[in-house]
Amino acid sequence: MGDIKGLLVQPKKAAGGRPYEGRFTLHDIRWSGEGREAIATFAVTAEQLADAAESNLLWTDQDVQRGWRPEINPRPARELPLAQGYPDTKLYVFDAANADDIAEKLLGGEKLFLGPLIWNLRPGEFEGYFDETSSSFHLYSGKIYLPDSHHRQQGILKAVRTFKEEPGAYPNFSLSKEFNIELYFLSKDDEGNYFYDKNQRPKPTAKSKAFDLTTLDDRSILAKKVIEKSTALTNNVNRVTDRLTARNPQVITLSTLREMMRDLTPEDSVDKAEVEGLAVVAAGFFDLLARVRPELGFVPVAERRKIRDRLIVDAAVMMHGYASLMKSFNESVSELNMRGATSKWQKDLQRLSSNQRYEFGKWSGDLFDKRNPLWLQIGVVKPGKTGQKLTVINTGGARSECGRVLRQLVATKSNVTNLEYLASR
Repeated sequence: MGDIKGLLVQPKKAAGGRPYEGRFTLHDIRWSGEGREAIATFAVTAEQLADAAESNLLWTDQDVQRGWRPEINPRPARELPLAQGYPDTKLYVFDAANADDIAEKLLGGEKLFLGPLIWNLRPGEFEGYFDETSSSFHLYSGKIYLPDSHHRQQGILKAVRTFKEEPGAYPNFSLSKEFNIELYFLSKDDEGNYFYDKNQRPKPTAKSKAFDLTTLDDRSILAKKVIEKSTALTNNVNRVTDRLTARNPQVITLSTLREMMRDLTPEDSVDKAEVEGLAVVAAGFFDLLARVRPELGFVPVAERRKIRDRLIVDAAVMMHGYASLMKSFNESVSELNMRGATSKWQKDLQRLSSNQRYEFGKWSGDLFDKRNPLWLQIGVVKPGKTGQKLTVINTGGARSECGRVLRQLVATKSNVTNLEYLASR
């Protein structure tokens, strides 16, 4: 630690020769690393963090943060004190809703997994002393910069300020709530490198894995309930990654299944009482569909490869078409009850069976055949680079078209087998 410029070997003295406490004292410090690699870890309370901010100790440097909005010229202030509150979002890149959410959850006493907060003292731009006897760090001068966790610390500061204005309104919040701090000793350039490593280099967790782990996202909870209740989806959902490769026999990813639930639940929030009923409806529909199209049930990986090569019946884009049918099935349940809707849809879904032959121009075959000209006409498939192999498209437009075609086809009363009428959008 002795080679950190600004970290004094001896403490400064106050009146009477006593050690000078400095502007801010940090307690129970633990050290790891040396020199540029040195990190001090400790805990502070919400009130301590707010006091440090109000004393103008905590700052952000927009050169090595998210920065200014690109259209702003000339640029506003580069360094901003945390005590100033949220940066002006007309000038700076800052997600006020993110910080507000943190403040609200803290004030409500909700469990919040914030991770360590990050502080930095730039070598040569501060003076401080570490007392090994008491494991305390005394800061005499300098600014503490926030290379990361700016939103979190703004959220904490807002929670403290709000609480102090009306403490009786927030019985589940305490000023003594503790947060872990990692204190670094990095140059300005290394602050930028730190921000890059933390925010750009890591690969985000696959959505399917995140949705599988969370207990806070209502659609994820619903999707997992559907898996529990569906015979066809048992062991047939990739809950780890967001892609289905040649090595995946599963028919769908959890993230896609969760998106299918949007057709059943337009609102982000779903009452717990609704989840069970909607899961029964969704699982019942998917199992009906899988009886008509066994490709949607669990099949060995070799067979799954053959299916994906020839058909779009299990393609992700088509799952959104099925979701549109699922919504209609749910409406039938409301009108006819589960038994009546099941009886009706068992017949209606036969129009999707591989035994049903369709025509489009000179082509005839299974509706879900990749070579069916209908899918090319409405933008669900396109020729590959060589022009030989067809590539399935999974855009918003293609998803909507799958839903439109399937709804029209299932709703058709007569036994029309020519698909050309479906090509007109």
